[in-house]
This record gives sequence, structure tokens and C-alpha cells, in this order.
Amino acid sequence: MNFKQMEAFYWLCQLHSYRRVAERLSLTQPAVSARINALEEDLNVQLIERDSQHFRLTEHGQQVAEYAEMFANLHEAMSSRLDERRQRHLAVGMVSMVTTSWGILMRDMVARAAPNVLLDIHSGSNRDLRRLLRAGVLDLAFLTDEADLSRVPNSFTVQYDVGWVGHPDLLRDLKQPLQTKTLRQLPIILYPPSSPLMQVLSRMLHENRARPNVRHVGNSLATISEMVRRGYGISAVALSQVEEDIISGRLELIETTETIAPLDICCVHLNRARKTQVQQIFEIAETAAREWCETHPRFLTFKKGPAS
Repeated sequence: MNFKQMEAFYWLCQLHSYRRVAERLSLTQPAVSARINALEEDLNVQLIERDSQHFRLTEHGQQVAEYAEMFANLHEAMSSRLDERRQRHLAVGMVSMVTTSWGILMRDMVARAAPNVLLDIHSGSNRDLRRLLRAGVLDLAFLTDEADLSRVPNSFTVQYDVGWVGHPDLLRDLKQPLQTKTLRQLPIILYPPSSPLMQVLSRMLHENRARPNVRHVGNSLATISEMVRRGYGISAVALSQVEEDIISGRLELIETTETIAPLDICCVHLNRARKTQVQQIFEIAETAAREWCETHPRFLTFKKGPAS
């Protein structure tokens, strides 16, 4: 097994066409087929359902596809590091709560303090960013504690308060604080199963029981927040995301008898191969986080060191 075989398989998974892969890699179609066949022989498994009318991976193929993506990401990261023209780029992973809060200030501070550094921001879920970490793509990464990764020694922590919000029209005539059984009667916007908040809400709302009202699912905090604004239902969100909506009265902060623990975000990765440059950006990130929390204290708390 070699990189060229994995590369061909990766692009076949993306493009679903031997012809398009051949064009992408400047090869002939027989050459692409030969690389795929050689990979199957080396692994001693069938990767593609050849009896299917459409492109389809076997169960083994789906497993290998994940590793092929990691190979491709790692190759790109390695090439970037070795290319002097791209040494200015630093890849920073952020969960969406950071991207829409102190990540904004961090970006602006880096532009002023380190104008020769170009930040490539990767915003996603814990799961998305963990995959990029495994592939060696990221130089810094800020994730929630639920990612189950060891934090960087002396990392600061930003604590995000989580609470229920909804459009005022959905909450009219309801006496607060609301009990959990009352929350269950309302339309609710939930998170994907992989979200740490979904695990909390599922237990809180007893989602394994019959659902008395509609349940929507949003694929990101930004999407869920917008769905709440549009009146699809109520949801539990990082309240800093909707602070302006609460202040303006566009959304209502719901008082409940059962609270949700805040989310703690910290740095879980610093690329030691670029220690000096990365440390500078980390220090700027800490300053940005502290200043943002000082100017947005209602739903955010900055802590130096582990959260208590």
C-alpha cells in the first residue's frame, strides 16, 4: 500500500467517477483502476461494489475512506509546512461558539500584532476538529471539554452559559419558571446525536419516551439559533450566541426549574513543530478571550487555568 493508491481511492470517494479522478490526477482511467485494484489486493478486501449501477462503497470501503481522507489531509499539511511560500499560514480550529465570539477579536488582533501571519480558521464541531487534529492539519485547536482531549498546560478556559430561549409568541401565557414536563410539550430544536448538548438534552427531556410535540434538528449552533429566531421552536443554546436577541426582546430567555451546566472551552493542541509562532498566537488568543469576556460578562466567564 502506498500514498498514490490512497490518493486515487480518496478522490474516487469524492468524485464517484474514474474519468474525473483521472482528470484530477492527470492519469489515464486504466491507471486509476490499477491503483484501486492494487490497494484492494494489498488490503485483501473489496472496497467498491462493482455490481451496483451507481458508485457505492462496501463496508470495508467506508472504513478505508476515513483513513484515505486522513492521508490526504496529512499530505496537504506536510506539503504546506515544507513550502516556504505557505509558512505564513497557521491553521486554527475553533468550535462555532468561539468563531462567533472572541474568535472575531482574536482574528483582528493577529492582523494587527502579527501582520505576516495568515490565520486559516477551521470552524466545526468537536468531532470535525478531532478528525483534523488526527490528520495533523491544525496548529492550534479550541474545543469543549466534552471532546475528551487533554488541555494544553496552563490553557485558559472560557465558560459559556447555556440556557433555553424561544420566540415570545411560543411562550405567551406560560408561567415561568417552566418545569421540564412543560418544556417537553413545546416544539423543540435539537442537536445532532454527536453533539455534547444533545446528550444532555436527551436525558433532561426523556427523549426516549413518546414526543408530545414536534422535534426539529439543526446541524450547527448558528442554524439552531436562526431557527429559534424564526419561531420553529425553543432550544437550549450558548446564550452568548443570542445575547443581542435577548436584549432586543426578539428572543426570550426562559426560566426553568432545571438548569443546564455551562460549556467550558479551552486549548487542546499547540503544534510544537512551530512553537515560537504558535505560542505568539496562543497568547493573542488568551488576550482576546479575556477582553471579549470583560465586555460581554452576562453569559461568558474567563478563567486562567482549568475551569473549577
